[in-house]
Amino acid sequence: MPAPLRDVAIYAPEANLLYERGPEQPLGGAEFQTSMLMKGLAGKGLRVAHIVFPVAELSPPAGERMSVVQREPQQGRLGVVPRAAEARAVWRAMAEADARIYVFRAGSAALGVTALFCRAHRRKLVFATASDLDLTFEPLLDNRPNLELYRLGIRLADAVVVQTDEQAALARDRLQRLRRLSTIRSFAEPARPTPHDPEAFVWIGRTVPYKRPLEYLDLAEALPEARFRMIARDTGQTPPELADEVRRRAGALPNVELLPVSPRETTLALLDRAVASVSTSRVEGMPNVFLEAWARGVPVLTLDSDPDGRVRTRGLGVAAGGSWEAFVDGARELWRSRGHREELSHRTRTYVEAVHAPPAVTEDWFTLLAEVGPARRPPVR
Repeated sequence: MPAPLRDVAIYAPEANLLYERGPEQPLGGAEFQTSMLMKGLAGKGLRVAHIVFPVAELSPPAGERMSVVQREPQQGRLGVVPRAAEARAVWRAMAEADARIYVFRAGSAALGVTALFCRAHRRKLVFATASDLDLTFEPLLDNRPNLELYRLGIRLADAVVVQTDEQAALARDRLQRLRRLSTIRSFAEPARPTPHDPEAFVWIGRTVPYKRPLEYLDLAEALPEARFRMIARDTGQTPPELADEVRRRAGALPNVELLPVSPRETTLALLDRAVASVSTSRVEGMPNVFLEAWARGVPVLTLDSDPDGRVRTRGLGVAAGGSWEAFVDGARELWRSRGHREELSHRTRTYVEAVHAPPAVTEDWFTLLAEVGPARRPPVR
């Protein structure tokens, strides 16, 4: 059997925006993480492919060890024929990528197809979770065939990677017969401390019910003396009535700016001027907006989600623990003290540098893949 063309292929279909020629496109946190993983592994000498949805005009990644494999467009979610077509599209993309190890980063039924491909071709599979929802199966509970295919993929995976200790405990509780469970922290790009005075609270996320964007607008209403900025991205999962209500409520509040979805650099510039990065989400993994804020010395204000209790125990902002009163009081204090947060900013930057620095996270991934694979056979002497 000929040796695989590549060492690793990373399946993250919505990362296709990374490779569109022209102005930079908005990118989700999970897709950004796979981009960092690809660059890190290529820097360690591995040949890596990114499996993504079609790209209109390809701008290939820099570096000879990195390549892009474009799978066919999404084939549909319901019905026997669309499911079969989708499975065929995934299988063809896996074959074209031709890797020794596949890293799958998407909570979808395609994980099951990937697992069957890997079993049939004697390849290895690592499933990397992006959110707690990947472990509770909530998005797939109303679609039994897709749910069962997804669960099959998890069972057949050679390793499951989570981002936090809380996710590891959840995986042990909810998933059975795991071959291997590893905790690898998320990447955070280094950044200079923000040179700007804090101007406004910032909420960045998808307009979906579990992220609860209306609670952010409730906070703005409760603190009329403060300023609030919001980027609410509509997706295929956005209920139209929720999107309409966000626009209506934001337009009615004089202290709220509802901003358009923007490329990454524009969004990071918004964080540079933030009083805090705000989360009202019911559930998360390790939000990228937390990491990007902390790297810039900007604290986090979170209503519920506090991965591994880091915000509370490390003093990286305010974690309200689900208490609306504590959430509002925390916001009020962050606004009041926004001009004097040197010690807080030092803590957030020190934490990111110690725990989420790309070289250390890449090394953890490289070690795992070598143990699962190995990623590359030693040369014959």
